[in-house]
Amino acid sequence: MYTKEEIIKKIMRIRKEIGHDQVEPEIKELHYYHNDELTIITPDRPEKSIIIGKGGWVVGKLREELKVKSIHVISYTDIILKEYQLGLSVKHVKKLLDNNIIPEECLEPFDNLYDLLKLREKTPYNNTTIKEYIEENINRKPVQDAKIAVALSGGVDSSFSTILSKALGFNVLTVTVDPGTIILPNQFRRNINNLTTTINVPHEYVKTDMTHIIQDALSGKIHPCGRCSSHIEEVVLNKVKQEEIPIMTYGDLLSTGSQSITKKEDIIRINLPALFRMEKTEIKDIVTKYSVNKIKGYGCPLVVQVHKKYPQYRPFSIQRVLRETRAGILEPGEALDLINTI
Repeated sequence: MYTKEEIIKKIMRIRKEIGHDQVEPEIKELHYYHNDELTIITPDRPEKSIIIGKGGWVVGKLREELKVKSIHVISYTDIILKEYQLGLSVKHVKKLLDNNIIPEECLEPFDNLYDLLKLREKTPYNNTTIKEYIEENINRKPVQDAKIAVALSGGVDSSFSTILSKALGFNVLTVTVDPGTIILPNQFRRNINNLTTTINVPHEYVKTDMTHIIQDALSGKIHPCGRCSSHIEEVVLNKVKQEEIPIMTYGDLLSTGSQSITKKEDIIRINLPALFRMEKTEIKDIVTKYSVNKIKGYGCPLVVQVHKKYPQYRPFSIQRVLRETRAGILEPGEALDLINTI
């Protein structure tokens, strides 16, 4: 294990070797986990940028030199915000439990959720807490009556919701709305099959007709994402009602605090990544262990076609990327990669 001073010297040397400006970063704390994962906490975002470097070159070369599996760089100012948002989540979940909002049959996994959330609040910079919890509990026997439906798209966020729901002890049913390959291409279907097989959860495709949305998008009348999301949510909600499942969960990252768990028409909706204030890098680090592959680029084939035919709609997609970047969920480098594909 290296000291802060040794790490700083290595960063300065690496920056010099690759032609970056010679500046000395400040490191507030170092945290090693299992000797192959390192978290570097900087005072603020400028120091974080110095350590990451343009295109992630500096931190990439540092990781190779230190021979660690991963390096997570986070600023202390981001930690303060994250702690505050997690505190709101803990407070909101406790209120739901105290007011008997949660169905009795779901109390055991919900208590597990509350306990894990409090652990996350204590060390918001440490993804190991959730990773270890999942690894220890992914094969636990679910509480039979604690049913939860997960809207599984095949992307990393909904895959995380599926994995964590099972580890918490819920009896999981994964549901995928299928409008055809122009919106749900084969690489997403492969992820869905791989994940549900790997962790042994039931899955159902629900066919739906989105011809009107597809035609309006391809004729340039609309950007499809808003109407597509609303339609899919409606189909999932109808399926949940039909199966008499009291809780549904999504992969939403932005609806933190009191908005991470809401109740609509007697159905509780949980946005698990937002509830636990997860970041994209943390989510990807977890889901890849469960046969979920990262899908390159932004959006489905329909969105790609809209971007090509109607460039005026590209800013709408870019704004969606920037929302996650401003919230600290998406690293600027990742955001730039997505914007370049748009």
